[in-house]
Amino acid sequence: MSKNHRGKGIIEKYRHGRGTCPICKRTGVKIVYERDVESKKMNICKICNVGLTKKEEAKKAKQAVEEPKAAAKVEVKAEVKAEPKVE
Repeated sequence: MSKNHRGKGIIEKYRHGRGTCPICKRTGVKIVYERDVESKKMNICKICNVGLTKKEEAKKAKQAVEEPKAAAKVEVKAEVKAEPKVE
C-alpha cells in the first residue's frame, strides 16, 4: 500500500519542521514535538522528547517506591509515641 500522505503535516510548517533543537542544540533536525520545558512551551527533537519522557517516568517510579516507605516511617513513630514509659 502506498504512503502518499507521509509528512504532509510538516510540509506546511516553516522550513518543513526542521531547525535547531533548543535543548541539545543540534541543527537540521525535525523539531515537531511540543513539550513544556522550564515552564515554557517549546518544540523539541525526537531524541530530547524521549529523554524527557524517560526522566518523568523515572521520577514517577521513584516517588511510587518512596511513598510507602514514608508512610511506614510515620506509622512506626506514631506507635513509639503511644507507648507509656516504664520507670
